[in-house]
Parts: sequence; C-alpha cells; structure tokens
Amino acid sequence: MRSGRGIAVAAFGCAILTHDDARAQDAYLQGVFTGSIGITDNVSSAAEPPAGPGPDADGFGTASPGLIFTYTTPRTAQTLSYTFSTSFFFLHSEASSYSNMALWSGRFVTSPRTSLTLGAAGSQGQLNTFQLEQAPGTTTIQGTAGGTTNFVQASFNEGFSFQASPVWALGQAATFLVYTPLQDRPQRTYSAANTLSAQRIFRHDTAALALSVGYTHFDNIPVTDTDPATEDTTTARDQLLTTLVASWQHDLGRRFSSQLDLGGVVATDLTGGADSLVRPAGLAALRYTHDRGEAELAYAYSATPNVFLQQIQLSHQLTLRAAAPLRPAWHLSVEGSAGGQLAQPLEANAAGELETGPTTIAVLTDVALLWSPPLVIPDFALALRYQHTNQRTAARTAELPDTRIVRNALLLSVSGAFPRRMEPGSRISMTQPFGSAGPVGAPRREPTPIEPTEGAEPSSAGDAAP
Repeated sequence: MRSGRGIAVAAFGCAILTHDDARAQDAYLQGVFTGSIGITDNVSSAAEPPAGPGPDADGFGTASPGLIFTYTTPRTAQTLSYTFSTSFFFLHSEASSYSNMALWSGRFVTSPRTSLTLGAAGSQGQLNTFQLEQAPGTTTIQGTAGGTTNFVQASFNEGFSFQASPVWALGQAATFLVYTPLQDRPQRTYSAANTLSAQRIFRHDTAALALSVGYTHFDNIPVTDTDPATEDTTTARDQLLTTLVASWQHDLGRRFSSQLDLGGVVATDLTGGADSLVRPAGLAALRYTHDRGEAELAYAYSATPNVFLQQIQLSHQLTLRAAAPLRPAWHLSVEGSAGGQLAQPLEANAAGELETGPTTIAVLTDVALLWSPPLVIPDFALALRYQHTNQRTAARTAELPDTRIVRNALLLSVSGAFPRRMEPGSRISMTQPFGSAGPVGAPRREPTPIEPTEGAEPSSAGDAAP
C-alpha cells in the first residue's frame, strides 16, 4: 500500500514538472487530486439484523491522486489515465481499503469515412467504498452484495463506424468484461457483447436501429440451502441476451433534447434446456445541455448483467442527474444523482423454465455542493457531499428474512488539477442501456451535415467508451 502511494505521488509531481514539454509534443499531462474527510453509519455496508450483523458507524478519510495523459494528432486521439485511491477508517481499520484504476482509450480516423475506437480498463477495489469513489453525477444505481470483499475487474471495448453518406452511418461495437472477487471459490463473471447499428441523421433528429447479442458466464454461484447442517454447494450459469431497439432523438430547442428507445429483449438460459424469456425494452429520456450545466431525467427498462450479485437482471430504473451553477457570483454549483432501481434476476426453476427471482430494490441519493474560488487557483473546488443508499432484497423462502442494507455518508472534499483542463468534460453520465444511438449532447440546430474532409473525424455510430 505504501509503494502504491509513492508511485502516485511521484507521478503527480512529474505531471507538474513536465507538462510544458509534453504539450510541445502534441501531448498533455495533467495531475489530479481529490481528498476528503467524513462520517458514515455503515462502515462495511453490512446488512441489518436479522439478515446480517448490523451496521457500525465511524469516521473516515480518503485520498485519490491520479494522472491523465492525452496524445493527439490530426487523425488520432488517445488518453491514458491512472488513479490511486485509499480510504482509511479511524476505528475500524479492517474496513480500510485502497484501489487502483487504469484506463486507456483511443480514437483513430482510418479513412475520410471510417473511424475506429479502442479501449481498455482495469480496476482493483473494495465493495464497501465502491460508490464513494465515484463522482456524485456518475454514481452507479445498482444492487451490491455488501461487505468488504476485494475485487479485480478488467474490460476491453472496440467500435467501428462508417459514414455511408452525409446522413447515414453504420456502426459496430464489441465489449468484453471479467469480474473476480478476491476470495475462496471466487464468484467470477465473464461477459461479452457485440452490437450492430444503423443511424439516420435529420436536421433536428437522429433515428437509429441497434441489434445487440451478449453472452454472460457466472462461476461458483451459491445454491440456496435452507438446511444449515448441510454444506453449501455452487453451480455455474450461462445466459444469452439478444436485444433489438429502435431509437429516436429529437431536439426540443437550443438546450433541450429527448430520446425514446423501444424494442424487445430475448433472454436465454444456455444451461440445461436453453429456455427463453421475452420481455420489452425501452428508454425515455429528457436532457438539458448548457455551457454552464447539464441535466437528465431518464426511465429505462432493460436486461443487463449485475456482476456484484452474479445475475442477469430485468430492471426498471428511474434516474435524475444534474450539474448546474447555483450562484455564479458566489462560485457555487451543485451536482448529483438521485433515483431507484427495481430489479429481478433471471433464474431457472426446478422444471428448467426461465423465470424471475426475488426482487431487489435499490435507492440512491448523492448530492454535492461545490465552491470554486476565483481563477487564481485553476480547477480547484471544495465540496460538501451527502450520499444515501438503501437496498432491500426479498428472501427466497418464507423462513428467511429480507436483506436490507442502508448507508448514509457525509463528506467534506477538496479537489484540484494541474495544469488547467483545456476543455471541461461532462460531469454527469447519460443513460444509454442499449449503447449509444448517436451523439448525445447539445441539440443540433444546424443544417444537415456535409461530407467529412480528409483527416477529419466522421460521425460515430458505434463508439464504445470504457
């Protein structure tokens, strides 16, 4: 743990000393840092009695230095980043953790009409601090197993787009993910997916059709056993998801846009009799984009893997994410996420038929009040943040209790970056459960796009960000 801190601090210093030379080489090296101190009423994300031992309260601190390196040419853009994070609890040192995250993404213009995107990401962390290490506007709304289990996760992605004409584009995107908890009999998850899409651009609208096929393998799934005298057993499960969705994005004005996705999903259990289950799939989203802020209200019904619970889940999810100034004269702004998810796993019953299992309801509120001083200190901010998570999973049998995990956390944070960010990125994550159906951002109020010129990047219909 000490060596990891030393590497991160040394790299941060290197960013400060070398950024001028790097920029001369069409490269940009930036150091970033976030530190916080706070309190929580559930150190290890433990379940409430009688399903678990109950929560413990404690104070804690976090430190997260990192590096972001970008390299651009007229036909390529690449980003390499590394972040080291540590969380230390004052009274419960056994729950303290550290995490490492490395990410690379590249975009390559392979011809005047085609582009290729590649990406890879790797992370190591601990479940009880997983959500606290995410930014308020991007916090994941999803059920977790709770506890202090360490995990390792790696993902790879690829995307290819072809601009067939000024208004037509074709895309392909592939992803692969592996998740491994660091424990005896690790409950690993392997997931791979491929998506084909077609996109038609109008003056104020974008229409798209996407077909996705995803395969997921779960290892060492515990078999429910209500008899404590017998040894628990495990099994494996292979499931296939086929999703077809039509998407329509529409500009509602200079700042507002909407997206409506409609389609269906076929879930197939490849273990045993290959039984299938057919369900609708859809997304409805209203978005606001401005130079000073952005927001999204979205509802989605989809089937996606949950690596933390080792399940393919059919889920209803409602989210509100926003980042906006409160009093520009005071340099005050707010950002955060709020929402809920109702999810049911796909499982095979005793007859081999595919059906839905016990319901998991997850609720999240994560909001931060930020103060940025005048531009004397670039990209510096103080934040007061509150996060509330509430998760309840129904018991499988009448003899067992429901599992409920509740946690509240209050943090005071300081963050900074050097040198100053050239172009501020998005502070919230947009909802795209079926992959990108085209550019999501400021509404377009311009005429139909023209042919891309040599060396310019064509519009993408299949980008896959890690």
